Amino acid sequence: DLNGSHYQILDASPTPLEFSRIVHIGRPALIRSKACEIPEGMSRWTDRYLIERMGERKISIAVTPTGRADAITQGPDGRLFFAEPHVETMTMGRFLEMLHNVHYLQSQNGNLYTARYYDSVGDSDPSEFEPLRGDVPSEVPWCSEALDRSPDAVNLWIGNSASVTSIHSDPYENIYSVVRGKKHFTLLPPTEGWRLQGSFSRSH
Repeated sequence: DLNGSHYQILDASPTPLEFSRIVHIGRPALIRSKACEIPEGMSRWTDRYLIERMGERKISIAVTPTGRADAITQGPDGRLFFAEPHVETMTMGRFLEMLHNVHYLQSQNGNLYTARYYDSVGDSDPSEFEPLRGDVPSEVPWCSEALDRSPDAVNLWIGNSASVTSIHSDPYENIYSVVRGKKHFTLLPPTEGWRLQGSFSRSH
């Protein structure tokens, strides 16, 4: 009850000062889509466009029977294990064909940009998604200015309604931009950690 459920809704992109105040408070904020227009390149991201841009390049895809990758899983004997997903490499075209079979593009290692990109101007930061980099800004200026640093990672995720990210705590300030579809978050305050039994965020 003391924590409350209020979160800030912004109708325009924040200034660096406004964003630094949001970070200091430590609460989530929602920036309406009309305030943060998707970059022109990303607005073209139909299935056909992604397939044509990526061509025959191979990308790493998580394949699981349930959509839960990097998650606590019950084995045949009833014991619980932390299981990583089986990863297959395939073209973007094949991945989008198989998306309904609980295939999930969910690598979290900076699959578009890592910190090396900013240190070396991209020379030593290869990406499976190199053909899409021209569509995706490497950073959000008001965020980088507020935090006084460039991102540690920029990731691209593609999943369907079965794609689930298990509950976790990120030691980062995160900015999410939904290009197509919806992403649902279940956010829990630190005060609830002691009685946490399980939760997830779902994206599709």
